[in-house]
Amino acid sequence: MKKRFVHYILIITAVIVSLVCVTPTHCRADAYDNTVRTTDEFFTALSRQIISGKQQCSYHITSDEVRKIATNADSISQNFKRHYNPEEPMLSGCYTYYCIDSWRVSWFENTKQNLNVEFQYNVVKERRQEYLTEIEKLAKSLKKDSDFESVKAVHDYIIKRVEYDHSKKKTNYTDVEGFRDNVMVCQGYAMASYAIFAYMKIPCRIIVGYAGDDNHKELHAWNIVQVDGVWYNYDATWDDAKGDKVVYTYFLKGKNDFPYHYPDTEYAPEELLNIISEESYRMPLSFSNIAPLHLESLIVSLIVFFVITVTFYRRIFTKNEPVGTVINDDFDDIIY
Repeated sequence: MKKRFVHYILIITAVIVSLVCVTPTHCRADAYDNTVRTTDEFFTALSRQIISGKQQCSYHITSDEVRKIATNADSISQNFKRHYNPEEPMLSGCYTYYCIDSWRVSWFENTKQNLNVEFQYNVVKERRQEYLTEIEKLAKSLKKDSDFESVKAVHDYIIKRVEYDHSKKKTNYTDVEGFRDNVMVCQGYAMASYAIFAYMKIPCRIIVGYAGDDNHKELHAWNIVQVDGVWYNYDATWDDAKGDKVVYTYFLKGKNDFPYHYPDTEYAPEELLNIISEESYRMPLSFSNIAPLHLESLIVSLIVFFVITVTFYRRIFTKNEPVGTVINDDFDDIIY
């Protein structure tokens, strides 16, 4: 009897041990990298995974709110790229989404509770960390006493440092690649601006959509940035003329003064359109954008004005007055 009892105990023990050993660690709730209850927690955790360069992470989903948008990679993408975390802006999906090349999501055992996310990155982890360290130092050096001066300093620095890739040969879509080669496209301008503003603690978001007129529109990215508590449109790409010339045509513009930009319809009015100022930022009197921006035009205009003025007065005061004009001796009255 004793032997049979011991035999049963040994069998039961062996079964328990085998179950524990063969049960995958990802099937136990305490083995997950993150437990998320809200979409903000989920997107912030995804951003943390991306910034750290970790290729694969597991998530324990505890709410229907997250399950609703986490059905597949496309559904997550549509929401993730609009995510903004004002407390930790570098952990915002509107920035980190553009740091990945591709990704894959899969549910464990079809329970809709345990999700695995795997990323493929467009830049190696070490290079991204070097870049972010550089950007943090750069943000400190460019930071000024006011929001306006700081935003202008970032705008001008990026435009003077890099060139727009009109040839599309390098196709540098990210800020890391753009700062490496000093050549990039609109997405790189928007990402670089965002990263520097984030380290300056100036609220900013990356907006994607289309740009152009009715005859031709193409994919485009720009920013909205907050100055003195008010959101404005900001497009450093379109302000980058050839060479080191900086213009301010699309700098701190209200939605009534920002033509040819069309945000994706995925942005709800209350999260984007309604928060942007109707009117453009009123530049301070010390703002010197007129001289560098329109110097050639200003000089030509002054020359034309001078010539017209001289010609006009010469016609008035010349001794050979034109027909139909009578001038009295005291030049008091002019009759036409």
